[in-house]
Amino acid sequence: MERNPLIVVSSRLDDVRNEVRGSRKSAPSIVAAWHRAKEADVGNTIVDCHDESLADEVKGAGAYSVTSDLQDIEPTHNYKPPSGLARVARTVTKFDRFCNHDLIIHLPEHHVEIDPKFLRALMYPLASSDVGMATLVCAVTPTLPKDAPKVSVNWNPDRIVYVMPDARVGTINNFSRDGLKLTDGQVYAHIPVYIYRRAALDRVVREPPCDRELDENIEALRVLDLGYRVEALFVPNVTPTTYEDKLARYD
Repeated sequence: MERNPLIVVSSRLDDVRNEVRGSRKSAPSIVAAWHRAKEADVGNTIVDCHDESLADEVKGAGAYSVTSDLQDIEPTHNYKPPSGLARVARTVTKFDRFCNHDLIIHLPEHHVEIDPKFLRALMYPLASSDVGMATLVCAVTPTLPKDAPKVSVNWNPDRIVYVMPDARVGTINNFSRDGLKLTDGQVYAHIPVYIYRRAALDRVVREPPCDRELDENIEALRVLDLGYRVEALFVPNVTPTTYEDKLARYD
């Protein structure tokens, strides 16, 4: 199993952070997310910010930060929403141009309360060389928004996650915001924290988005449509909450 991951913590692109923090003087939630990544202790961690003032706060906390000018990421392939895949790949290339890191973990700022052991456990699904990407899933709850991304999974009972014995590993058959479309396997809520094999990430960003990706607004569908095996890591006892609820605890 490869053991040279790079964790990229990316800043939230909308203005929810400022709306929630208001005039209160507190560290931004991205600093808390960076601390979570550091606590995982699985490799180097960098923070990708989208403005200089946020980057200064992150650097003041002791993090290594790069600043992405989103205007430099061209809207290729008529892809109109900001592309998280393209942003992460570009940041990784700038930081690690000689490809010293073979696994890339993407932790968006949204998931400020993630348990660090989830990031350690995410490396287990990539033990198989044909797996290009893995992501987190949890149980669907009554409070989950109807249009939230979901996945269908077939579980592998023989896989053991030694750093988190109550977790499970399985193969994702499909992603969709409509649970009725997920007919093969068991349906779970998707937690968009990812780990990519570096070669798979580099290839995926060079390909145009598939029609399903554009319809669903789920970039992970491109990985599936390119023929990569995509794995799920089930994390128990996790209840999806809103970003605002999480952030308020840090203000």
